[in-house]
Amino acid sequence: MKPNIRLTLFFLLVVAAGCSLFEDQSPETLSFRLEGSAGTQVLAIYSTAFIAGLTETGGTEVRVFSSDSVLHTLPIDTVFDIAVDRQFFVQIEPVDTVDVDARVDIDGRNVLDSEGFIFPDSPWRYVYQFNQRLTEVVEVIL
Repeated sequence: MKPNIRLTLFFLLVVAAGCSLFEDQSPETLSFRLEGSAGTQVLAIYSTAFIAGLTETGGTEVRVFSSDSVLHTLPIDTVFDIAVDRQFFVQIEPVDTVDVDARVDIDGRNVLDSEGFIFPDSPWRYVYQFNQRLTEVVEVIL
């Protein structure tokens, strides 16, 4: 190998190492915030034990194997460890119609910032899976 090629390869490896190219980019924490009228109660169903995939009609189907149900009083501000499962599912069911702002951050990087109404007969759902593209139309099988 010619000296110039060796020097170029060495330089490229140094640059790649400095750019975090070799670092593990797997997610570790997920921060979930839901703000709305203070004092409003909602039922939240959380899970990291599920499978999800795209359906033939272009939606996302989620099959939940185990979950935690928590009755929250808004606002919600919580952090989940997703280092092992690398995925997260939440379903929010209000008692009455509620206007909310939802935010999800993965390792401090924002992946969702939305606002709107959640209706009692139409729960709000969010699904995150590392390195998989999913849709906002989510069908759930509990």
